[in-house]
Amino acid sequence: MASTSPKIQLSGLARRLVQDGLLDEATADKALTQSRREKKPFVTYLVENDLADPAAIAWAASQEFGVPLCDIDAIDLDVAPVKMVDEKLIHQHRALPLFRRGNRLFVAVSDPTNLQALDEIKFHTGVSTDAVLVADDKLGAAIDRALQAHDSSMDELLDDDLDNLSIEG
Repeated sequence: MASTSPKIQLSGLARRLVQDGLLDEATADKALTQSRREKKPFVTYLVENDLADPAAIAWAASQEFGVPLCDIDAIDLDVAPVKMVDEKLIHQHRALPLFRRGNRLFVAVSDPTNLQALDEIKFHTGVSTDAVLVADDKLGAAIDRALQAHDSSMDELLDDDLDNLSIEG
């Protein structure tokens, strides 16, 4: 009698990626295990190791979790409320504030299962947070651009203020 190997029990996004044909079960299971071992988000691990297309992962995650998908290239990051969230938190959670409407902050994430990121941002800002899904590779580039833009605009403000400062004794 031939024994069959037991099927791997995947859930959530890993299962969805297998169902959509983006990963095979063994690769998904190994990536999930390795991402946990490295304490890295599953989506980030997949993208960094070229295991699946970032846009396809984002689409599958959007469908699986019902989180709206956004093309971050269409967002003007110069007006994003980036300074509402500490830069350390943005990097730690790969989460970028995109816009604020009333008492709600919409935050770009590539992994909608990272509820800890949204909770921690909510705690630090005092406003409710909603996830907006973005492809992981585009999110990383957008975080760098947004933080750089906000740093340089602050430098310009400081330089202008210092240039116009007169000290009388």
